Amino acid sequence: MTTHLKGLLMTVFAVIILSPDSVLIRLVEDASPEVDSWTVLFWRGLLYAVGVSLLVFIKYRSKTIKEFQNIGKGGLLIGFFSGISTGTFVFAIVYTSIANALVIISTGPIMIAIVSWFLLKEKSSLITWASMIIVFIGIYIVMSGNFGGDKLVGDLFALATAVMMGFTFTLTRKYKTINMVPVNAIGGVIAAFIAFIMANKIAVPIEVFKYVLAMGTILSISFSLITIAPRYMPAAEVGMIMPLETVLGTLIAWYVINEEPTANALIGGSIVIVTLFLHSWYSSNLARKIEKI
Repeated sequence: MTTHLKGLLMTVFAVIILSPDSVLIRLVEDASPEVDSWTVLFWRGLLYAVGVSLLVFIKYRSKTIKEFQNIGKGGLLIGFFSGISTGTFVFAIVYTSIANALVIISTGPIMIAIVSWFLLKEKSSLITWASMIIVFIGIYIVMSGNFGGDKLVGDLFALATAVMMGFTFTLTRKYKTINMVPVNAIGGVIAAFIAFIMANKIAVPIEVFKYVLAMGTILSISFSLITIAPRYMPAAEVGMIMPLETVLGTLIAWYVINEEPTANALIGGSIVIVTLFLHSWYSSNLARKIEKI
């Protein structure tokens, strides 16, 4: 197996197992209305942190503590933004449609370009700027159906998640020597800590704990694989595969909880996903040409 194929399989598998994540959040809310979003976030963050820490221990054994120590201040900063995005994602799923949330969050690569320009002074190409404009038109179409409605709050949480992802991945590039897998655990701890302060209660009914446990397992495995995949294939190619989660997540929500996407979500989502795919394809080909020179 080539290294490229290894990275490709890692990314595809990660995206597939991550796709039901948003539906699981909604299932908890529907099955037990007395469980508020902060309680869901606490268990989601805690189990995410435990799961990732377990994976780090399996790989590094006696060096596990050292791996966590090595993340330094840069890793803690990345973990902070990761933890915040974990929280805003939960509230996005709760307060708007899953289709809207996933489409808006899928704009993460564009947010990375914007944050990189802001923080690292990296200049984006004309193609990237054109893609940004088209993507934001798509987002406007998705959100326009909710202007003045209750779901607008959820759309804004989804947009905040995309922005936090932009900071997370930009800082990951800045501190590229850091092992990002332990940092994922830090993000989970931060999310759980904030939720613990805000939640009215921590306990969840036993009948919904299976959904919460599934969330932690899914997050631990999928984000660890997504973090590792760019070691084996260009990050732009990883970006080409990530919008698959938007499609699969929306279809799963449609099938499992009968949440049919609106016309605005389908039209705007198609614009966003096609634009992101083409931009990633262009970036990947450009990177290959540069490598050959």
